[in-house]
Amino acid sequence: MEATMSNLPFLVYKDKYHLPIFTTAEYVEEFEAMEVREDDVFIVTYPKSGTHWMQEMVHLIFADGQPEKVTANERRLVVEMADVRSPELVSETDPGFRLMKDLPSPRVFSTHVVCPLLPRMIWQKQCKMIYVYRHPKDVIVSFYNFHRVLRERFAGLTIPDTPDQFELFFTACLDGQIEYGSWFDHLLSYEQHREKDFFLFVSYEDMKKNIHTIVSQVGKFLGRELNEDTVERIVENSSFQSMKGKFQKDENVERTDLDVFLNKGEMNQWQSRFTKEQNKRCDEMFLRKMKDCDLTRCYAPVQ
Repeated sequence: MEATMSNLPFLVYKDKYHLPIFTTAEYVEEFEAMEVREDDVFIVTYPKSGTHWMQEMVHLIFADGQPEKVTANERRLVVEMADVRSPELVSETDPGFRLMKDLPSPRVFSTHVVCPLLPRMIWQKQCKMIYVYRHPKDVIVSFYNFHRVLRERFAGLTIPDTPDQFELFFTACLDGQIEYGSWFDHLLSYEQHREKDFFLFVSYEDMKKNIHTIVSQVGKFLGRELNEDTVERIVENSSFQSMKGKFQKDENVERTDLDVFLNKGEMNQWQSRFTKEQNKRCDEMFLRKMKDCDLTRCYAPVQ
């Protein structure tokens, strides 16, 4: 069956927050009220910004680079969602954070929620927070490709890859009419906490260019001094090919196919996808929204 990118479904929470249909208002309320531990780690991203890459890296840091110590139960989708193939099954399935309640420390939670929806105890406990951000134009392209694959894989709906379909999705992203809302608002909700010492901000582009340095930086942030051999093992075992292989081996686990959520994530994909008019619209929004954000100056259009 053929579908379009118009009117993409999402859950509206508290009349303003946009969330995926693979969660419920009750789950998000429970997540906000969740009890956290001081050694919990939260990886936060806007979708398609390196979530699973950073998640695998952090697990490997705690496992001294030994992948056999990282279990399938630790490779979860973002924890506010239920791990199911169909929205109709959401209310019958526990969300990820509930399934992680009794895991041994340190627990590693991955989430896409905006900052106001994080567990309230985080601020008291000062849990380690790692925010990964990526060029918004590449995010839009990757998110578009992801939605097409996801719809076909789980709903049997084919969305033709045409300029018109991309335009519909592009407009929804700029307008924030999509799950998790606007990339700009999402990042800004966290950027205000940049100076807190329990926050670490990492760009996806730096991960692509300087992964060894980033592994060492994240390790130090988490209180782990890593030698060169351990860093090399972590880099090797968190590569795209390695993760793809591990996630495919986890197929005996009764849950969503995690390989759907992995792609090579090449940089500057937008250059072959955006029209001049789309590029102009995105640049105008960037300059309007991000003019006071130091983190993203590297993405600013040349004027």
